[in-house]
Amino acid sequence: MLFPKGHMKTGQLCVAALLMTVTTAHAQQSRPRVGVAFGGGSAKGIAHIGVIQWLEEHRVPIDLAAGTSMGGLVGGGYATGMSASELRTLIVETDWDAMFGSSSFPFKSIRRKQDARSFPSRLEFGLKGGIVPPTSLNDGQQVDLLLARIAAPYYDIDNFDELPTPFRTVALDLRTAERVVIGRGWFATAMRATMSLPGIFPPVEIGSYVLVDGGTLDNVPADVVRDMGAGVVIAINVGSIGEQTVDYTLFGLMGQTVDSMMRANTRRALTAADIVISVDTGGFGSLDWRRADELIARGYEAARQHSAELLQLAVSEAEWAEWTTARERRRRRTVPNPQFVSTAGLGPVDASVVRKEITPLLDKPLDTPALEEGLAALSGLDRYQAFTWKTIGPPNREGLLVQAREKPYAPPFMMLGITMQNATSDDFSVQVAARYLAFDVVGPRSELRIDGVIGSDPSAAIVLHRPFGRSRLFGRPFAVAERRTIDIFSDDRVIAQYRRDRVFGGAQIGVDLSRQSEVAAGIRYGWVNATVRAGSPDLPEAGGQEVVARLHWAYDGQDSPVVPSLGTFALVTLQHFLESPLVPDVERTDDGVTQAEVNHSTFWSLNRRNRVFIAGNGGTSFDGKPISRFALGQPFRLDAFQVGERTGDHYAVFTVGYLHQIGRLPDFLGGRVHAGTWLENGAAFDSGENADINTHVGVGFVMDTLVGPVVMGTGIGIDGGWRAFFGVGSVFGR
Repeated sequence: MLFPKGHMKTGQLCVAALLMTVTTAHAQQSRPRVGVAFGGGSAKGIAHIGVIQWLEEHRVPIDLAAGTSMGGLVGGGYATGMSASELRTLIVETDWDAMFGSSSFPFKSIRRKQDARSFPSRLEFGLKGGIVPPTSLNDGQQVDLLLARIAAPYYDIDNFDELPTPFRTVALDLRTAERVVIGRGWFATAMRATMSLPGIFPPVEIGSYVLVDGGTLDNVPADVVRDMGAGVVIAINVGSIGEQTVDYTLFGLMGQTVDSMMRANTRRALTAADIVISVDTGGFGSLDWRRADELIARGYEAARQHSAELLQLAVSEAEWAEWTTARERRRRRTVPNPQFVSTAGLGPVDASVVRKEITPLLDKPLDTPALEEGLAALSGLDRYQAFTWKTIGPPNREGLLVQAREKPYAPPFMMLGITMQNATSDDFSVQVAARYLAFDVVGPRSELRIDGVIGSDPSAAIVLHRPFGRSRLFGRPFAVAERRTIDIFSDDRVIAQYRRDRVFGGAQIGVDLSRQSEVAAGIRYGWVNATVRAGSPDLPEAGGQEVVARLHWAYDGQDSPVVPSLGTFALVTLQHFLESPLVPDVERTDDGVTQAEVNHSTFWSLNRRNRVFIAGNGGTSFDGKPISRFALGQPFRLDAFQVGERTGDHYAVFTVGYLHQIGRLPDFLGGRVHAGTWLENGAAFDSGENADINTHVGVGFVMDTLVGPVVMGTGIGIDGGWRAFFGVGSVFGR
């Protein structure tokens, strides 16, 4: 091209600049595009971060990426622009206990917490089409929130090639049994789909697909990276592909069959790679989420061992600076200020609750922690499987979409539980209980509970909770039939047993003071019959009409029904016996007696493994001489006594204790295991003059298991006496 004479110098400069641009572009084109396939392996996939760290330190660019399962999370995080350091911070600061535990308890309403304390099993059954087990051991709520946070700035992209690093995830469609490579849509959903390990997390539905973890078909998606246009493919394998010894047990063979299929598919997938980095994850399990630094170090070392091959892909400092600058330019770090909130998958009443929770966050920079806390609180309704969020809307008019996934198996619910507890050193009581729970049976927000207990102290009950309109007021009619066996002690041994049968009905009127607290007052009317089950037939018996007025206030701010890390529980009751049968030849009667009782506990965390707690329990019959006396002997309530060994018209117990986490059960199958010691002081007495203060020291273990708490310990009385106690299920007697 010729330039006018006066512009010759300017033209020469332009030509020089053009030649430099062409030369740079040619140089970039001459460098093969590097693609990385991040393999699945649950917690062992954290090792991918170490490989990324080594590549960053040695200026090896990652131009394209794909991931399966945990590789989808790490690779997806990298694709959004995160560095190895940022990925490590993300993993280390994640609360894996909340991620995989019964994390919704802190956010449950007061009634859902009552359900969880009465039925502390982690298994939740539904009644859609019979008794249906849950879809998975974890609802995926915390994972959904984590992924939504990572993907949030890229709310308006549809093609994953628009990310700072083009990315794909791999999942398995259960309908067609085919591999699905996801490169479009909502990015958080794509990452969630590839992490949906069957039985652990619920599947993800996208269109006609029902997607689960793609690891069984393509655990290291090297072929996907190749199809994306990579000139050199690096595959990172964090699982075993070699020979293994055979476990000939039933479940061992079943598990190894699936594992062998995955290993065979992984070997085939690795043939599409140019460089295979196999990380030595020996000594690590699939649930070692809390050993992140060790796993990252293993990944770094595995990359170092391939340095000769990898360094051939390294670029100069100038090229690396140019590459990282271009990647950073494509990165987004913020989301627009939301101006409205929309919902999907929610009924009208629940949608209004969502709008009430989220509206204070509008028209300002998005407070993501507050949003996540609000959504976690909504998950405490227990009506939905999980909630997630994303930004929607046109530019300068963005808002928040809160989407709920329904539970495919419920409501209604069927809660099952087993309780075992030794009343004395050699006498065990066993109960099997069930609760039917249905919502909206007589209007929005209404609840119907039907309980049944067989075994020791059988009972049946029906309770209907009905709010008045959209107010906090509620009505609660109920009917109960129960049988209780009461041990009578003399000289620290059981000399007789009473069987007390009660049948009554009634109603309460109350108000929800907050999500964590309620107050209610009511009256019950029925019949009671007390007979001698064992012991002298000359012992007094009674039967007749009983009318009781009752007021209670309940507050539950704790974050676990087993061993809280923080929070306070309090229950205050006041009841007056308007009418009760008289017992012949005995001075005692419940008729006209007023009783008050307080139960309280508060927990504090010194750090992640150590907790201290105090508990205060007390009751009084004022001036009355009731038949229904207060009894001691429960765990953490002077537990060196047999259950019911000490009774009185009044009682008071103060406990202070320390618990240390000594381990934990496998994720999804349980939680922490604590060992601890506690000091108890108190007494049950009829008058202040005969109050005999007792001091007990307890030591024991508390385990958070799939079926509820398991407590084992020994109570030792300073004045003599001791008892070993063991309990499973709802044993704390809140």
